Amino acid sequence: MAKFYMRKKIDLIKNWLNKAEKDLLSAEHEITFADKVTESICFHCQQAVEKFLKAYLIYLDIPFPKTHEISELIIRIEKKGNRSRGY
Repeated sequence: MAKFYMRKKIDLIKNWLNKAEKDLLSAEHEITFADKVTESICFHCQQAVEKFLKAYLIYLDIPFPKTHEISELIIRIEKKGNRSRGY
């Protein structure tokens, strides 16, 4: 059972990382345009950060709700770090 869980966990992490990389690629591509849309570049960068954080949360076994709030994801990571240090 543990092996199945680890496989599923690794697949989830890889999936979030792949999606984040695609968002970064989209932002990098957009920035090369002469008529670049700054809002689009920022959107894809925000999405990439969100997805990288979600991959890290899964790695740390921290549950998270469906959210687009980067600050909420960071707070969950910080709380895990504080608990492991005894704060």
